[in-house]
Amino acid sequence: MKKITTTLLIIVSLLFLNLNTSAQAFQKGNVNFDVGIGFGAYGTTQTQTTKLSFGAVSSDTTYTDSDGAASMVIPISFEYGVSDKIGIGADLIINNYIIAEEDKDAISSVKAFDFGAKFNYHLLNSDKNDLMIGVGIGFSSIKWELEPNIHQFIESYSGSCVYWSIGITDRIFFSENVGILFNLGYKGYSYSGLEAELTSEAKEVISSFGATFSQEIDWKFNGVNIGTGLALKF
Repeated sequence: MKKITTTLLIIVSLLFLNLNTSAQAFQKGNVNFDVGIGFGAYGTTQTQTTKLSFGAVSSDTTYTDSDGAASMVIPISFEYGVSDKIGIGADLIINNYIIAEEDKDAISSVKAFDFGAKFNYHLLNSDKNDLMIGVGIGFSSIKWELEPNIHQFIESYSGSCVYWSIGITDRIFFSENVGILFNLGYKGYSYSGLEAELTSEAKEVISSFGATFSQEIDWKFNGVNIGTGLALKF
């Protein structure tokens, strides 16, 4: 009887350990891939500086405006579990900014690509639910394309900056490897010196007069991102 009891205790203990091991949606050594879609809304400050010189005559003008911006966001994310609570990884994010109706005659598109590193701390880690808070920092490249029928002098603006982010994500798994995610975050950008690319005709005219022209935009903004997507675990 004692042997049977001991054997049963061993079996129960092994089953408990097995359940406890498999009862975590995120574990050390996990590799996670997330692909989603989302929306971003930001408050912006834009400063435009124009410099024109002709011989000894020069002119500098600066214009500052506060506004808002919104974008459709496609995030692709990788994470590796360095422990049962901590994950490190990388994000590749495509931002397609929404052009306001009153600006569609002047701007054809505003697109940006973000790439950066992230650090996640997993707050809740049950068998199907993986709730985490994350911080990130990375590099962002942006380009504004202008409508040629309106802007016959400038083709586009382009530049880059460092971004930062903080957010919370909840992965809910339907099976061992596949689930859905929801995320809410706050993100900030500070593009400095987006340079104007002149049309070939404008360059010829400026050169023929012996003049120089430059225009730069500083675009700073931060705001909220929300989204959902597919979560894969290996």
